[in-house]
Amino acid sequence: MPACFDRSKTHILRCLLLLMALGLHSGCSSLRLVYSNLDRAVVWRATDYVDLDRAQRSWLRQEARVYLHWHRHEQLPQWASLLEDFDTAVQAGVDPEQLMAFEERAEELITVMLERAAPLTVDLMAGFSDAQIRGFAAALEASNEDLNADYEDLPVAEQRSVWRQKTRDSLDRWIGRLTPEQETLLVAVSESLEPDNSEWVAFRRQWQADLLDALDRRKQMDEFEERVVELLLHRERWYSPEYQEVLDRRQPLYRQFAVDLINMLEPEQKRRLSGRLSSLIRDFEALAASSRSAPESAGPAPSAR
Repeated sequence: MPACFDRSKTHILRCLLLLMALGLHSGCSSLRLVYSNLDRAVVWRATDYVDLDRAQRSWLRQEARVYLHWHRHEQLPQWASLLEDFDTAVQAGVDPEQLMAFEERAEELITVMLERAAPLTVDLMAGFSDAQIRGFAAALEASNEDLNADYEDLPVAEQRSVWRQKTRDSLDRWIGRLTPEQETLLVAVSESLEPDNSEWVAFRRQWQADLLDALDRRKQMDEFEERVVELLLHRERWYSPEYQEVLDRRQPLYRQFAVDLINMLEPEQKRRLSGRLSSLIRDFEALAASSRSAPESAGPAPSAR
């Protein structure tokens, strides 16, 4: 779901994982090509936030290759299995409990991805210069504004309209045009969703402030590592009670919307979705079957010069 009603976790710490998700979001036949170039894309994405020097960029690209080799062989088969099971469930119809089980499987995989990426993140950030951290802080603030640009200062009714259009566009890529009944369902759920701009901005800025504070203490390596890992793996600890309440009310609405929509799919929509999922599954399995040997680690991350 797009921003405002469901906030993405976009920042340098998760650039690897976001790029990893490209295949799931695109559903396109070029996934293998995209995946094979992710080491370059990781560096490119990271430099959107921090002005890495040449040695840091080289190190990050090599470590991305190591990470991607692990992900290709250890996780892609599990993603393929998950998608295959989901496709089977869609054809038969799902209930909230089944959907929650799929969500939990996906969350487990994502958690393992984050845990695997955490040491790389800590190592890279420990070598940031003061100038890089200042640039990082500015980039984070700019990203706050960009992520909320579609919704800022809009009346609630217009925010809901934007959400509907973004959701409609996304669904169109996977199942095709919505039927009138499905469109009615989309409108109904949008009217039940609460905008969370102020709560989300407050959470994001507090989380970023604590990350920047940790970076200021990066010379105390044990404490720094513990803090960054906590920030990366347990972002929910920075949710305000108000924001958590909004999320708790929203999640059942999302899940029921997904269940109702799946169970309303027309035969042609099911075939379209199954085709998209099958294409991803084949690509995941082909990538996992690659016999490339594991690349060598680049060793400790260099400090900025």
